[in-house]
Amino acid sequence: MKINNNIPALRGLNALHQNTLALNKSLEKLSSGLKINKAADDVAGMAISQKMRTQVQGLKQANDNAMDGISMIQTAEGSLNEVHDMLQRMRELAIQSANGTYGEVDRAQIQKEIDHLTSEINVTAGNTEFNQMPLLTGGEPLGDSGFSIELSRTVDENGNEIADLTTDGPRLATLEEYTQYDATLPDASLQTPGTGFTVDGVAFEFYDSDAGPYTGSAVPIDIKGADTGTTQDVLSEYDESPGFKNFNFDGTDKFTAKEPSSKGNYMIANDGGIPTTDIDIQIGANANQLLEVNLESLSSHQLGLSAPPGTPGYGPAPNIEEGVGIEITRAGLDFTNEDSIHYAIDALDKAIDKVSSTRSTLGAYQNRLEHTVENLGVSEANMTTSLSQIRDTDMAQEMAEYTRTNVLTQSATAMLAKSNELPNTVLQLIQG
Repeated sequence: MKINNNIPALRGLNALHQNTLALNKSLEKLSSGLKINKAADDVAGMAISQKMRTQVQGLKQANDNAMDGISMIQTAEGSLNEVHDMLQRMRELAIQSANGTYGEVDRAQIQKEIDHLTSEINVTAGNTEFNQMPLLTGGEPLGDSGFSIELSRTVDENGNEIADLTTDGPRLATLEEYTQYDATLPDASLQTPGTGFTVDGVAFEFYDSDAGPYTGSAVPIDIKGADTGTTQDVLSEYDESPGFKNFNFDGTDKFTAKEPSSKGNYMIANDGGIPTTDIDIQIGANANQLLEVNLESLSSHQLGLSAPPGTPGYGPAPNIEEGVGIEITRAGLDFTNEDSIHYAIDALDKAIDKVSSTRSTLGAYQNRLEHTVENLGVSEANMTTSLSQIRDTDMAQEMAEYTRTNVLTQSATAMLAKSNELPNTVLQLIQG
């Protein structure tokens, strides 16, 4: 028997320390509900769970982003519904005005309502916003590039000239005529990045390839010519695919209407231009998981409801008001003479088609986002399940472990007390 070192007591003390440590871990897990409270609990599990936690939180936010995107699209589409109603009313008035039973005074009264409806379309497009972001005014306007275009002649279906409109003066085409325009195209090599022009409603923008790739939303033209070729090359390529809606380009400087009669005067062309507004919606938990929503400018000018003064089919329109961020044009659809009225009917048909196309695109975006929301919800649930398996405590299992270690701790405490009594037996030997 030895008294200098109480080996049984040391062993009991060691067991008590181990059981107390295990008991404290169980208490920590039961109180937090987490199986991993610090890196030492599970080194690999901690690293994996943090990645999964990042994904789960990203998926939650992406879901909210997609819902915001749906709200934005519904805002734009709701405004376009009103624009559609106004265009339908304008076409109804055009059909009424075309009736020969109405005189000049009657048509002048109709013209007033037409002008105010045109004005309201401008205001609606200018005031439609989401989170203070304009939705229907397009992107940053392009600077002037020196582009110009002129209604020069009418031709037959084979391209043979019928009338020279540079000498006779511009007019609407007759039923058998196709309008033809002469354009002065800017030399790309002389342009400044950020300038551009518009042809048949399509915006073209000059950029410098030496400064990096094109990042805008218009059709790009490289001022160095390295990536795109000349201005004529870009127009020719666009004419082939996807193609201008109303005109064919001859590869040099002429645009010829695809349809005869006054429909061939529906040319939305000007120096400068307004590209689309591109709004990126973050719909994923990782970088660059985006849905790009493109929104066009839908002012009266972009819809062909107004044009520069002197354009055939358009007349003075003093009642047209300027919308927010939209430059005023003082020539609107002319309902005062029969030729212009029939052109107005065609122009309104094209405007209605353009708004319908835009609304269809917005509807497609909304459907995609709704599917995205569903997919994000499923992904979030599955990822959360996986995270829970790694990180969360099984309370029943941990309670059983707590009970075991608690009993062992109490037992170790009792045995340590008994071990400390063993040296007392040495006194019996001494006394004996």
